[in-house]
Amino acid sequence: MAVLMDLDVDVHPANKTAPGERTALWTLAKDYGKKDILYSGPLYKSHKVDGNKIIIEFDHADTGLMLGKKTGFNPAVELPNGELSCVEIAAADKKFKKARAKIEGKTLEVYSEEVAEPVAVRYAYTNIPAEPFLYNKAVLPAAQFRTDNW
Repeated sequence: MAVLMDLDVDVHPANKTAPGERTALWTLAKDYGKKDILYSGPLYKSHKVDGNKIIIEFDHADTGLMLGKKTGFNPAVELPNGELSCVEIAAADKKFKKARAKIEGKTLEVYSEEVAEPVAVRYAYTNIPAEPFLYNKAVLPAAQFRTDNW
């Protein structure tokens, strides 16, 4: 599996190098048994509600999380003061609202002033998600996810 949403919006991205490298990492780890390779970006693992926020845990985030922006063929650059723009949160009414997200080491805290009692989060659930994107410190992008199954 190779996450490519950070490359560009074309179904056939001009950057063929990044998909090839990401697919090769996954193949080396999963098919060839290379244990010392970080082969995936963050994948949703679990969440818990903590008051007015939801804390998301990820697999493949041992190196930590970061917000980043990728331009052309260059690796993504960390944006330490960036704001994650493609994350939403919902209460029991199932109406998703734009949310704010704060990275805390290996977790992501998601909240909104409009949602006092959150129950679900979704990340990059639009046709064309907006930058910046969520990455691990190995500069591999997180896959889209949602915490509910509505």
